[in-house]
Amino acid sequence: MELPDYIKNRYWKDYLPPGITLEIDISEDISLGDIFQKGLEYGDKISMVFYGKEYTFIELDNLTRRFAGALLKLGVKKGDIVALWLPNCPHFSISYFSILSIGATLTAISPLFVAREMSYQIKDSGAKILIILDRFFQQYNKVKDELPLEKVILINIEGQTPKEPETNKIVHFNTLMDQNPEPIQSFEIEINPKEDIAVIQYTGGTTGLPKGACLSHYNIIANILQIKQISDYMKEKYLKEDIQSISVLPWYHIYGQTCELAVGPLIGAKGIVLATFDLGQIFEIMKKYKPNTMLGVPTMFINLLNSPLSENVDFSCLKYVNVGAAPLPIEIAKEWERRTGFAIGEGYGLSETSPDVTTSPPWAKKKLGSCGHAVASTLVGIINEKLEFLPIGDEGELVVSGPQVMIGYHNRPEENKKVFFEVGGYRWLRTGDFARLDEEGYIFLIDRVKDLIKYKGHSVYPREIEEILYEHPAVQECAVIGVKDPIKGEDIMAHIILKNEYKGKITEQEIIDWTKENMAAYKYPRKVKFVRSLPKSAIGKILRRVLREKEVKKRK
Repeated sequence: MELPDYIKNRYWKDYLPPGITLEIDISEDISLGDIFQKGLEYGDKISMVFYGKEYTFIELDNLTRRFAGALLKLGVKKGDIVALWLPNCPHFSISYFSILSIGATLTAISPLFVAREMSYQIKDSGAKILIILDRFFQQYNKVKDELPLEKVILINIEGQTPKEPETNKIVHFNTLMDQNPEPIQSFEIEINPKEDIAVIQYTGGTTGLPKGACLSHYNIIANILQIKQISDYMKEKYLKEDIQSISVLPWYHIYGQTCELAVGPLIGAKGIVLATFDLGQIFEIMKKYKPNTMLGVPTMFINLLNSPLSENVDFSCLKYVNVGAAPLPIEIAKEWERRTGFAIGEGYGLSETSPDVTTSPPWAKKKLGSCGHAVASTLVGIINEKLEFLPIGDEGELVVSGPQVMIGYHNRPEENKKVFFEVGGYRWLRTGDFARLDEEGYIFLIDRVKDLIKYKGHSVYPREIEEILYEHPAVQECAVIGVKDPIKGEDIMAHIILKNEYKGKITEQEIIDWTKENMAAYKYPRKVKFVRSLPKSAIGKILRRVLREKEVKKRK
């Protein structure tokens, strides 16, 4: 099979937005630790502001080298997997770059997870060390006996001593830093950027339990350099000033990790960091610091625009805003431009692609409903079910080839066979998203090929919720779907067949309340519907698609 001419000829080259080129040079001999050290070039400039406390690039480098030395003394070796369970905070940055600089692999856990979800990720990834916020220790305690951990490092982000006493297994971050008052001067660890895994980023894809996408140092650095090309143009031609960003994207996710945390030292950006999405804090930051950039998901900007707290806030300081993780409603894009005077940018990406695949910055020619063009050194195409490339304008599955595409899923050889194929000398990733390309290379996402639910920018996987629902004694059968919601993107709805002995004895609200206790806050069903039957195929497979179609008809 051959590549179509439209890919061979790079037909989109004449329509790229200013500042974006077809290809960029990507070094194969630098690691993410090297990228972090680039921040030293900015010296005493402020790198991070965290609830009023400022950290310079030099200070963060010093703290990171001290903690890296502590990890080495604990016995952390190249290739060891370290789990990080923290919200956005300086300690996250210190831990992230320490882990990567000594050749270990990081897997970050969502601060919204409960014990069972954290336990799954630690066991599936094979993590030996857990760095954890002291407030999460109660959840850890619920499953500690089943976790194969050698050390647990407790952090209090306010700098206080955690209440949990130290043991042979549990050690405090402050203790480690006190024991390592001097930063190590060099890491002396050989890293092969193209082969060594930097991050195992968990994603559920579209079906089944979450899978770990293995991203090499080279994968993430490639994406950082693709982003830097955009940031350089933005800084020099669009903002015409240094980048000062509200940093509220969750860093446990690759979107926040790459686009905020990892790229920061390379471009000298100042991040005003928040641990959670807090409207009041964001508006105070806008008044005090006048930040000029912000990355987020559509729900964030919907909430910003609609909050009564925003009445006396000048939004025009935010000259560059970019959304990802879910399609941006057209009306929100229009309202943002009306309120700020600046167009909103949009991109598309995946955990499997480090994450950026496309960009449509504010200065680009806009096409409503499009997430823009592929970033530099990246190919995209549209295929059918036979893995044949389709002509421009046809609808099919979006596929991607580029240096930012993951090595593969962690310990999932069968899944890797499903998502990768080779054509024309390139290795292609199947995204699972239904899309089309137009005659100028713009990408239009149409729908997800399967059943992934996008709730407020979070990826929610129906089967994972169903597996937990089946643990409730009243549930006989169930199916979880997403139903469109103008604010949330999609709402989560569970259709449940009750066991006979529970009919009339339990309410939908009781099921919802139970799920709140057993899964992260963004996963539990907001709506539960008791039904007599579920639509099924001839072989007995529950058809979620039919349920979605029924809900759409009811809402018309």
